[in-house]
Amino acid sequence: MSSATILHVAPSFGTGGREMRVVTLMPMMPDGTRHLVYPLDGNFDCLVRMPGPAEVVRIGDPAPTGKPWGRVKQMRQLLRRERPDLLMTYNWGSIEWVLAGRLERIPMVHHEDGFGPEESAKMLKRRIWFRRGFLRHCEAVIVPSRNLFEIGRRHWKQPESRLRYLPNGVDLQRFAPADSPSERSHLVFGLVGRIRPEKNQALAVEAFSRARCRSRSRLRLVGDGSEMDAVRALAAERGVADLVDFIGDVRDTAPEYREIDVFVISSRTEQMPIALLEAMATALPVVGTNVGDVRSMVSEPNREWIGDLHSPDALASAFDRMAEDAAVRRELGAANRAKVESEFELDACFGAYIQLYLDVLKSRE
Repeated sequence: MSSATILHVAPSFGTGGREMRVVTLMPMMPDGTRHLVYPLDGNFDCLVRMPGPAEVVRIGDPAPTGKPWGRVKQMRQLLRRERPDLLMTYNWGSIEWVLAGRLERIPMVHHEDGFGPEESAKMLKRRIWFRRGFLRHCEAVIVPSRNLFEIGRRHWKQPESRLRYLPNGVDLQRFAPADSPSERSHLVFGLVGRIRPEKNQALAVEAFSRARCRSRSRLRLVGDGSEMDAVRALAAERGVADLVDFIGDVRDTAPEYREIDVFVISSRTEQMPIALLEAMATALPVVGTNVGDVRSMVSEPNREWIGDLHSPDALASAFDRMAEDAAVRRELGAANRAKVESEFELDACFGAYIQLYLDVLKSRE
């Protein structure tokens, strides 16, 4: 393949784990690859975090509107104008583009990374039927978690020949433990990610306010999002505003993990969170809710700290137990670092993505 044009259609290219994976993969494609980026919400923020050079063109067209067939007509017009060699679609928000790509006879790879708050409790039947019907037109459907693989096989009825489990990877040089032990006088529990309903940072704040260890600890939230004001208000209401640090959005999160002693997952829904891999690579112990692949991602000794912690009291109790023993925290952190070194190294994991994309492109030459 001497050159290729790839059109990426996603609900957003704001800052998040999925978006970071996409912009990390772009520079890994062969020279001459041209990437057309089309976020349906007009948000290109994640592009500034691209770790290397790549030819990227921003498409600023408004998202298609109107009735379904009218939207598909607008999509087909854009596809004819841009003439991509490969259409990449991401998550439910881009599912109609699969139909448009099929009608234009463009090879497609669809990516499903998880569910939004509307499907955090259970999947919606209408979406299940759409995925069953549309995804059969794709050359491949990529999922980063074994949990999603089973959902794709059992509920979306995708054959294993089309459904591909490709785990996320992490840069072990960029995300690494601090050179020297922390000299902080207090313990820092931390979360990294967009402050959104499905991430449920409110649970972490509520639990922290109930934990006995809060008097000698801090809670650190790195990220921004729609629930920021609500979570701030909750911290003030619970009387812990002076113990909760809201860092906001940062361009480079790697140093932020080295300011944390215990990483927290409080999500209602996850599949394979990249932030968790980054925390593990930084040799952090993890405590949190058992969602998606989270429990299988962490090291064996850390798994007892991932459970049914969706109630504030249960999570608060886990915070207190984690605060009791620094030796246990070091042991868990070291085991987590070893786990990502053996299973989730970036080049190995993302190399599988690149090879699949190239195979799809070559099959249509």
